[in-house]
Amino acid sequence: MLISLLQTLAEILVGGTSLTGMEQIDFNLPGSRANSNFVPTINLYLYDIRLSNQLQQTGRRVERMFLEGGTATSTVTQLPTWFDVSLMLTAWDRTALSEYHLLTEAMTLLLRHGYLNEEFLPAELCGYGQLPMTITSSPPIEVGSLWNSLNLPVRPALYLTVTAPLGAEKTSVPLIWERIISLENQQQKNTKNPVLAQHRVSIAGIVKNAVTNLPLGEIKVAIKGTEKSVISNQEGLFWFDNLSLGNYVLTLTCPGYVTQTCHALVDGKTYSLKEVALTPENNT
Repeated sequence: MLISLLQTLAEILVGGTSLTGMEQIDFNLPGSRANSNFVPTINLYLYDIRLSNQLQQTGRRVERMFLEGGTATSTVTQLPTWFDVSLMLTAWDRTALSEYHLLTEAMTLLLRHGYLNEEFLPAELCGYGQLPMTITSSPPIEVGSLWNSLNLPVRPALYLTVTAPLGAEKTSVPLIWERIISLENQQQKNTKNPVLAQHRVSIAGIVKNAVTNLPLGEIKVAIKGTEKSVISNQEGLFWFDNLSLGNYVLTLTCPGYVTQTCHALVDGKTYSLKEVALTPENNT
């Protein structure tokens, strides 16, 4: 965001003043006329960044829709955090009068803009409308303290504040990740034509005895905070479908075993089988 913002301001200054190229824009700590090599230069120095009190839209926005075939899709937009980016603009030339002339050009140009028009912004900063820009004689940091912190004498300068967004993200994801798993029927394991049970699920797992490591059937698996529950089959397998994205807490209960809980995250296309071990009560 910062690089794009500085680049945009530099292009505006070069295009609207007597400067002839981008090499006449300097982003380093303001120096002195002795270091300017007698080439007209505008120094654009970023000295402060802070959260904007005027414009703030943090959070997430979710738009749900159904595509052809009934597939449920959600567009999740992470709203940006807005920052006030403060910059100091100084001019350097052969003489003080030439510097004042260049500074006046920059001031007239920026006052005429009043904002950064979206059509001139790079893609990273587009989609939020015009970015507010103000020229002030009272920057966020007291002028004298600012120059003292830079270890430089106070000199004529413009103080700009541009309010810009940072951290906006937009992704489209299925509301329900349909994961396909193939579960081999253990009883048919050694046959030439094993039976495969295919399920489209959001969460799946296997329950085992913590002592013998054998699969446990007839285990109740419930999703905490909901009415959803299933019973593991003879191979210890269980699964849930039709779940939206999120983090779920599973509770596994069975007479004779210590109740166990585990977390299951539904967040993407990657999938791993949950394996949960239950401890017999007489082993606790």
